[in-house]
Amino acid sequence: MAIINDVLPFRALHYDPQRVDDIGLCLSQPYDVISPEMQASYYQQHPCNVVRLILGRQHTSDTDTDNRYTRAAATLDDWLRRGVLRHTRRPSFWVYEQQFGLPQIGERRVTGFIGLVRLQDYAAGAILPHEKVMGGVVEDRLQLMRASNVQMEYIWSIYQDPAYAIDDVLEGVEPEPPVIDRREQAQGLRHRLWRLTDQQRCATISRMMRERTIFIADGHHRYQTMLSFRDEMRRRHPNAGSDAPWEFILMFLVNSEHQGLTILPTHRVLHDLRIADRRPLEGPIMEHFRVRKYTHTEAGRGEATRRWLRDLADAEPGEHKIGAYIRNSGCYYLATLKDAEAYEQLVDLDYSSRWKRLDVNILNVLVLQQILGITEAELDGGTKVSYTKSIDDALAAVDRRTADVALLMNSTRLDDVLEIARIGERMPRKSTYFYPKPVSGLVFYPMGEVNRTAT
Repeated sequence: MAIINDVLPFRALHYDPQRVDDIGLCLSQPYDVISPEMQASYYQQHPCNVVRLILGRQHTSDTDTDNRYTRAAATLDDWLRRGVLRHTRRPSFWVYEQQFGLPQIGERRVTGFIGLVRLQDYAAGAILPHEKVMGGVVEDRLQLMRASNVQMEYIWSIYQDPAYAIDDVLEGVEPEPPVIDRREQAQGLRHRLWRLTDQQRCATISRMMRERTIFIADGHHRYQTMLSFRDEMRRRHPNAGSDAPWEFILMFLVNSEHQGLTILPTHRVLHDLRIADRRPLEGPIMEHFRVRKYTHTEAGRGEATRRWLRDLADAEPGEHKIGAYIRNSGCYYLATLKDAEAYEQLVDLDYSSRWKRLDVNILNVLVLQQILGITEAELDGGTKVSYTKSIDDALAAVDRRTADVALLMNSTRLDDVLEIARIGERMPRKSTYFYPKPVSGLVFYPMGEVNRTAT
């Protein structure tokens, strides 16, 4: 059966450059990576920063009628009334480019486009997830959606286009001045946005996307939120039709062939293990892993750290490595799985060999669950395991004695992400970290009227 995905230009809501001198100051990271410190900084950065909509402050005096969700809706109405935000008249796609650099990979660029995609249940096979979701996060986003009736963020998705046909269409806008050009000096990031209004080119993109599978890269909770919101609205408005605005979700879509696509690892930090003696654990570890130690004095720690991280990253195809730093050990460890086939025989789960051999599942199933006895609920609930993108933060937590163990991972490969999604399996939470996150505030999708771009 042919894949059918409706990918459409849309009438957007966006910051008005006539009312906002520097729109870049109004942008923020997505809600799910905003720390309390970042939230405070965004509040100070600009009185119209999007954080006031996507992750407003909570107060001890909050009630059912006065809370972060109702205040976001009120702020949105105020910005509309004052002209801070305005609607576009013509349906458009929005071309979004990210430029960035990282010490280990150098300078990179990712270009895609933001548009509407018709929501589909996963069973249809046209839009595929790769990670599990948490119910509490979905309910939080649902409350914001109910209060505002606006999609304020876009999820990041991937399609496959080996011929770069869609990229060729998108590149036509780059000679024009971008409508947003934002540099983040501290992170070395640059965000640029163009509006693609040419209806013929928009139609070409829609046509070429129609028979392409869409893979959700980042934003599984937001997609589940919109599925739930769509179903609620269908019950409330049974005659609204198939082109009602809640039938669509806002996506940032990128070609999987794009050389700039970057997946970073998410490291694990273990707390409250209450293991008085590590010696009983050494047997199971040594049975399944070759373990190398990197002992060091305080003066030589920097060099030991560099050698350890270099050897962790230097994994051959089919080789599975995990780095460990244990409190009071005085050294680093590098564990390399001895026999992937023997390990698979221990995993009494109805999953594919590809799923079982993901580094994150070797860690979760063999090390955390079978050897350390951490339950699935504890993994999901964060009671014994927390997650960080920063190696320095993971090691510092052990040094400060606020954590027992830091476990460092290599990145999940993109082809594994796509294949796991294609065969209908799900990775554990925090298996992938697509970098950099698309900033929030570039455009919004108001759902106050029936979407007319589908005709």
